[in-house]
Amino acid sequence: MAQSVKNFKNTSRNFAYLIPIILGTLFGMCSFIGRHEGKINIGNILLYANILFYILLFALAFFAIAKITAYANRHRSSLDKPFAPLRRITLDWSPRSIITLWCAITALWIPYFITYFPGVYWYDTSWQLMEYFDSSVPFTDHHPFMMTYLFVGFAHIGKALFNNAIYGLYLLILIQALLSTLSIACATCYTAKYNVPWKCRLFMALFLAVFPIIPMLSMTLAKDTFNTPFFVFFSIAFCELWKTQGTILKSVPFDIFFVIDVLAVSLTKKTGMYIVILAMIFLVCTAIKSWRRKLGTLILAGIPYLIVGVVIPTFVLPTLHIAPGESNEILAVPMQQVANVAHNHKDDLSASEITDIEQIYHMDINQLQQAYCWYKADPIKGQQLSSEDEHKLIRTWAEQLIKHPGDMLAAWGGLSAAWFSFNVTVGNDRNLSMLLPISNSGHHYQGIERYVPWADNTKAGNAVETFYMDTLLATPVFNVIWQKAFWATILPSAIMFLILTFGRQKKKLNLLTLNAPMLITMLVLFAGPISTYTEATRYVLPMLYIVPLFLFLTLGQLQSEDDR
Repeated sequence: MAQSVKNFKNTSRNFAYLIPIILGTLFGMCSFIGRHEGKINIGNILLYANILFYILLFALAFFAIAKITAYANRHRSSLDKPFAPLRRITLDWSPRSIITLWCAITALWIPYFITYFPGVYWYDTSWQLMEYFDSSVPFTDHHPFMMTYLFVGFAHIGKALFNNAIYGLYLLILIQALLSTLSIACATCYTAKYNVPWKCRLFMALFLAVFPIIPMLSMTLAKDTFNTPFFVFFSIAFCELWKTQGTILKSVPFDIFFVIDVLAVSLTKKTGMYIVILAMIFLVCTAIKSWRRKLGTLILAGIPYLIVGVVIPTFVLPTLHIAPGESNEILAVPMQQVANVAHNHKDDLSASEITDIEQIYHMDINQLQQAYCWYKADPIKGQQLSSEDEHKLIRTWAEQLIKHPGDMLAAWGGLSAAWFSFNVTVGNDRNLSMLLPISNSGHHYQGIERYVPWADNTKAGNAVETFYMDTLLATPVFNVIWQKAFWATILPSAIMFLILTFGRQKKKLNLLTLNAPMLITMLVLFAGPISTYTEATRYVLPMLYIVPLFLFLTLGQLQSEDDR
């Protein structure tokens, strides 16, 4: 009997190696696509050499991770012993520890506050401001309208207090940065509730505080950067629901905080609401046992959903004369795939298929061929799709998937290349797989200067970016942590691998549920319109915050299971 149990455990652990096999296959494929302008050739031996190489690489890497984890578990007592000079720093889940760490991290970020004055603003930020200030620019919910009003509100504050709208926006950046440092402090101290060793907590705090891309992006203003700290707070609250099996719902302050925070997550980023809802449904279905608590959890998640998903589009947007956002944002991948087929196989399409495609994309087939770009979907998804267009798209997609599966795969691989590759090349740009910051606001909506005294450059941000790009990103081996794929896919896959390797058989699904916010966020990235270029860096920003949190929470739970 004992031998049978041992064989079952070994089989379960071997099953975990499916993860590096799948990851290696995707890396090999997307690396090939990323180096061949969005094309895949199943007859090219280099494709299979790529796949084999990455399978072996990730199998060895994950094997090493398992050995390191086992070694760390055996030396837990030494990891839990604070360094003598820092023994007064408890890093536990208490107001004192959180405030102390918050102040310390904020102090470390002060050089960024100075060098990035008066802030960095993305193109989308200027676009949203123009929607309000310029009547010729349509005001839509393409970007969350609440973020637009937030930007405009602080622009008015800047005019009122400093006679300069840009100073008001910089004040919003400072608030965003303070929320970011607070979220890091809370995430670090929260891991103490999972018996994460003190030295691991210290490492997590130091890494998140000094990893340059985090404060650099926190000095930029966009929906993603402002949304991220609220998403971290949601992740912590989600973990508390998981840990307490929903009993924390008895706390009225927790319930109020949860609803307000989820509203903030949903109103500042379109995908936020979907990630929250899916994570909560997964939690209810797999982790919470009591039917009363299941119902309470669904109600708690349902209140923000009703407000954001029903009340606002039905009543608020029409009242404010704001057009709804385009539905084709969530259809970027299938639209890109069908466009790729039209680009490569126009002569194979029937007259009726061409007519349908032209109606879907609101452009003729020749224009679609010219607009198609293998690494981004924006050029072909510009117009709002009607319900009839969506049905045609789904039907056309299914038909072309059968006829041209390779082109469909290549189109998705082109959009996801940076999530599954260390080297994406577009023209002369060769570092598109890296986390790339911006240090100036030169790329902005034309005419914004008439309403906001726009500052293209920061005080010294260009110098910081030069050091970042020329030194940190150029250092071999060390620069792997600046790869988008490292945060988007490799670390989440490693966490799943550790769960399947060390988790008890009946607890594996429960531990995967614990990581639901991170795993769903990862899947949302795969459905996005781009993985290369600078915009994708802010798309992956939430993962930089929550992956360390879920990694250490998972390790803490695996250690607790070993103790039992």
